[in-house]
Amino acid sequence: MDLGLKGKRAVVTGGSKGIGRAVAEGFAAEGASVSICARTADEVAAAVASLKAKGVKAFGRALDVADGPALTAWITSTAGELGGIDALVCNVSALAVGDSADTWEKRFAPT
Repeated sequence: MDLGLKGKRAVVTGGSKGIGRAVAEGFAAEGASVSICARTADEVAAAVASLKAKGVKAFGRALDVADGPALTAWITSTAGELGGIDALVCNVSALAVGDSADTWEKRFAPT
């Protein structure tokens, strides 16, 4: 299938396994460069290797998206590595930012 993604640059959070990995692999299969993040370095490395094997530019970093400075640094690095960003898929679990009643409430409270 040609979705017109060849040469585009995609970012997928939570892209090392499951739905996020399938999305990242789908972008790569269409010829898009892909950057992923996830919390486990070994899983990120394996996913990036698989993406590169499809002949596209791929980049990844292990991080927790709840860490704002780390997330910002990865997005900045990704834009530099890929030459920009055309698509962003936010695929991390809502529980990635904490699963206590306090963290849940903070996610929805106005700032």
